[in-house]
Amino acid sequence: MEKVTQELMHSLVGEEVNVFSLQNEQQVGKLEIRKVEKGRIDTEEFSSFSISLIGDPKNQLPQDNYLFKHSAFGEYPMFMSIHDVDKYQIIISRKRNQEVG
Repeated sequence: MEKVTQELMHSLVGEEVNVFSLQNEQQVGKLEIRKVEKGRIDTEEFSSFSISLIGDPKNQLPQDNYLFKHSAFGEYPMFMSIHDVDKYQIIISRKRNQEVG
């Protein structure tokens, strides 16, 4: 499966991703990808981007590491922080030589 990249996630805006607990691999919710933006870190050595998500306010997920699943990238663990009762954000930051593969 393809690695999570800014371009891939931007192509998924408006789609839902399934969210699973890393501890027991049970599904804990579904979130819609709302926006993907270039991050503040953009150097020759590092790049970053953010993924904004929205979910059901009646099923609030705490800040934590989760396993995200979608047919476009398979399974990918990411840390997600909460910004409001139904709004979440993921920041991906990595060395540029780690972006491919």
